Amino acid sequence: MLSVLIPTYNYNAFFLVKKIHQQLILENIAFEIICLDDGSKSPLNVKNKEINKLSFSSFKNLEHNIGRSAIRNLLAKKATYDWLLFLDVDVIPVKSNFIKKYINCFAKDKTVFCGGLLYEDKIENVKLLRYKYGKKHEEISVEKRIENPDKYFFTSNFLIKKEAFNRVKFEEKLILYGREDLLFSLELINKEYNIEHISNEVYHLGLDKNDLFVAKTKEAMENLIFIDKQSLIDTTEMPLLGLVRKISAVKMTRIVGMFHLFFEKLAIKKSSVFFLNCMKVSYMCHLKLKHE
Repeated sequence: MLSVLIPTYNYNAFFLVKKIHQQLILENIAFEIICLDDGSKSPLNVKNKEINKLSFSSFKNLEHNIGRSAIRNLLAKKATYDWLLFLDVDVIPVKSNFIKKYINCFAKDKTVFCGGLLYEDKIENVKLLRYKYGKKHEEISVEKRIENPDKYFFTSNFLIKKEAFNRVKFEEKLILYGREDLLFSLELINKEYNIEHISNEVYHLGLDKNDLFVAKTKEAMENLIFIDKQSLIDTTEMPLLGLVRKISAVKMTRIVGMFHLFFEKLAIKKSSVFFLNCMKVSYMCHLKLKHE
């Protein structure tokens, strides 16, 4: 009935798997939990192997890193059941009826379900740039998510029928971090699947330090340039690319691009979403010059 699929990399997955396993047992349904480590060779995998002791649950570490998109496609290929629940390894369900809520979605056809993200207001979190960014751009009310279903599609917490997944899949040309969720959601819409947002949130626990989050953000910008250059989707309506095109039209690309390191340092130092957004624009200009 339900395959829970969890990609991981250098992370202790056992805590999440155990929580999900407890809820699945209570629901008395046919299930499996499959967790794959993407070739991290982490010492944490010693703990992750404990997953194999849980009923209908498995953990395996890949010999080589295959990337964020490819590992999700591999998880789906290994899945036995008709419904696939994808969870990022660094999340935890907010409510004890998390699995029950997704089971209640099984009756609907041609629909993919997104549960949403929340961020814990802990003292150690509130000064982090990743927390501030998440609160502003990812912790979105279900009412607002419903208004823009493709915009707020996140791979960290969604339910999809295996038949639908096999028609879409994640774009394996994207090797770096970020934007695979954007391509996936747009392809779902192209294939005439509905994206339905529900209130079934998970907490995002694994908050990167400022320098690592900024580095990942730069990788996502590189992926966006790659998507645009390869024409993988229509990017004419993307605000960030639209702004970069306007800068290019007034011959300011080189000047704006010169400031990306300046904005990067300010974003890290001040934990500032504003300077992070400035860095995005500046770094995109820098990348456009680099790829011309």
